[in-house]
Amino acid sequence: MKNLKILAICFLVTFGSISALSFSKSDRQTGDQYGYFYVNPDGSRGAEVSGTESCSDQNEQLCAQEYNITTGQPTGNSAKMHFGPRL
Repeated sequence: MKNLKILAICFLVTFGSISALSFSKSDRQTGDQYGYFYVNPDGSRGAEVSGTESCSDQNEQLCAQEYNITTGQPTGNSAKMHFGPRL
């Protein structure tokens, strides 16, 4: 009985992990490519960020964000938006 419980727990963990991975990739299965770029003062896409961005995070001016390279549009992903002047 103990072995059956362990087997059931292993199955649920494996099934949950596979489900989570399939859902996390579903929005990126379109073949689009993404990149992280600085934002120019006029709001247009600037140079690609190499390594870690160098934004000061001191004010509300957008400094760098993720772009969909295929469409050329920003993704709007707030986790990948940094504000403040570029250092």
